Amino acid sequence: MLSRNVYPQTRPGKWSVLLLIAVFLLLLVSAFIVQFAQPFNFDTLFDNTWAAVVSISAVTAAFGAFIVGMYTIFRNHERSVAVFFTVSLGGLVALFVLMQLFR
Repeated sequence: MLSRNVYPQTRPGKWSVLLLIAVFLLLLVSAFIVQFAQPFNFDTLFDNTWAAVVSISAVTAAFGAFIVGMYTIFRNHERSVAVFFTVSLGGLVALFVLMQLFR
């Protein structure tokens, strides 16, 4: 059995981890949409509306996981490994998006 410090103990911590799981599922769905749309020869991601909506939803979920994770670390003093992992991946997504916007 894993230690108590691996799983989040607070409700916002659990939401943060669930949002990160949703990010991976949404990215998987987006990849399947793009893969099955190959005969249509889309040039970019935004030519396929469904793939764009799912991908933007994944980025939004990553931002949400980051914000909720930071909230639960600072406000609720959550110290689980899963929440720190969620905050680090959400922070990397936020950094990537900000670097793309301000280059």
